[in-house]
Formats: sequence, C-alpha cells, structure tokens
Amino acid sequence: MRKLVVITLCILLSSCFQVTEKITHRTNQSGDYSLVIDFSDSWVKTRAAILLGEVDGEKIPSEAEMKQKLAQFRNDASKIKGASKISTSYDFSNYIFKLNFSYNSIETLNAVLNTVDKETKVDHFIETNGKFERIASYPIPEKLREKKEKKEDLEKAKITAVYSFDKEVQTVKNENSKLSKSKKTVFLKHNVWNVLNDNSIMNNSISFTP
Repeated sequence: MRKLVVITLCILLSSCFQVTEKITHRTNQSGDYSLVIDFSDSWVKTRAAILLGEVDGEKIPSEAEMKQKLAQFRNDASKIKGASKISTSYDFSNYIFKLNFSYNSIETLNAVLNTVDKETKVDHFIETNGKFERIASYPIPEKLREKKEKKEDLEKAKITAVYSFDKEVQTVKNENSKLSKSKKTVFLKHNVWNVLNDNSIMNNSISFTP
C-alpha cells in the first residue's frame, strides 16, 4: 500500500482528528507498536467526505477500499521475519482506525513501517550507543502548506507520540517532550499544521540511566 490510507484521509479532511503513535520498547530491542487515528470528534464531516468521494478534488477512499488497504498491510507485514501479532481494526460508526504489531528488533520495526509507503525506505527508528531515536517522516502532502484555509483545522488536529521503556530515561533531546513520574515513558505532542511545516519537531533522541 502506497501510503497508510487513513493517514492520507486525515490530511485531506478539514476536520478535527487525533493521531497517536505508541511504542513499548524493551532492552533486547523487541517491542510493541500501535497507531490510532481518531475522527470521533468530527465523524459527521468525515462521513460526509467519504460519501462524497472527494475533498478539494482529491479522491477519498471508500470504506471498502480502506478495508482492503488495511488487509493489504496485514498481508505485507506478515511476510516480514520478526513481525508478529499484526492486527488492524476500523470503526466506521465513530471513524477510529487502529494498527498494531510486535517486533523483535529495530530493523523489523522499520521494515514493517516501510510497508506503509513502499516508495520510500527510511529508518524511522534507530538504537545506537544506548540511545533510542525517532526520525519523523509522516507522509503529509507538502502542497497542503499552500492551503491556508485549512490552517485552523490542522492546528486543532494533533499528533502524539508515547514511548515507554523497561528502564529509566536519563535524557530526552526534544525539549517539548514530557517525562512520566516513573521516568520510563516519554510523551510528545504537536499540532498537524506545525508538523506539516517541519516534520523534525517530532524527532527525538532518548538516552537511559546506566
């Protein structure tokens, strides 16, 4: 699948939505990944756009097409060695979409995420010298920068990253991050408009207490 269809749908709609990326990462480099895209606060607009079939001249996938794309992701991800517990779900009553899988290494994590956009192979996550790094590469169409009328809606839309570990965090490079009381979970949130103009604001480098 060229791009995770629900992410593309998020960007095309002038609606309020939430994108939440969660990772539970362990010392042995295995972990669990979750992506939730939630339109429940604007399901009326979302449903109308899907029924209309397009927004601003851009084609919006039908419910059947979205189901097929998610099924294709499951099929592609299942072929990657080290990936397991692969699942997707959709709720067309509230327009909430979920993607989950487990991985046995950082390499596997990146390989599965690269099935989302097969045209671009990148390292989304890196772990070297005791540091866990996120290199943000959200597939947001750059042409939206020209659509100033969408700015207010995209400022309401949020992207949240939640990364949990089995050891205490010592330092977090991104100054907008928040650290849990346990010092084992890092939170980072930005609005989609800002991420659209600079993906790197979702980058992070996390080091751990020896």
